[in-house]
Amino acid sequence: MTATKNIDKTITSTSYIPKLTAHTATFMAARSKERTFLPATGAHWWLVSFSNPISVEKFLSHLFSIGFYGDIDIRGNIVELQTKHQAEATIVNAYCSPEAFPLTVTELTAEAIFVANDNHALLCNQRNNGALSYAGERLVHIQFSVTPSSWAMLNVLSQVISIHAIVHFDPDGYMILKATVNEQETITQHLKSYL
Repeated sequence: MTATKNIDKTITSTSYIPKLTAHTATFMAARSKERTFLPATGAHWWLVSFSNPISVEKFLSHLFSIGFYGDIDIRGNIVELQTKHQAEATIVNAYCSPEAFPLTVTELTAEAIFVANDNHALLCNQRNNGALSYAGERLVHIQFSVTPSSWAMLNVLSQVISIHAIVHFDPDGYMILKATVNEQETITQHLKSYL
């Protein structure tokens, strides 16, 4: 039996994005203190959780033994990787089986709040890391719980949301969007399809 087959049982979750969108790469970069590399638009990206540190070390040993030269960041038993090379992506996917951990939303709430005035807009802009908000705008606050990773959900949402509409994104499952009632409904329905 190969080492890969022995290790698979120690992977507790795998989040895989086959191609980072500009939305996702931008918001990941805004939180660059969370990783030692800069997320790249178009790169393959993974967040892999292991049950113990020995499994992390075996995984890293395997990656380096096959010639992985992408970016790696380790936080405890969690390994974040990115590469622009399809051959490396194929090897990581064979090891980590991302298809075993589908994207799932377990909680979802959305509420619209209007920006009351310029002072309120200024405060919003100081607190958040995305598009600027202005007096009178309708901001939709969305909270969700996603497994295996909210970064993968942001990547999926980039199909229906303009990057200029994202006022704030927090990978803990919170985002603020500039959205009309119809846009909010479209986004909410898109998220509900993962419930």
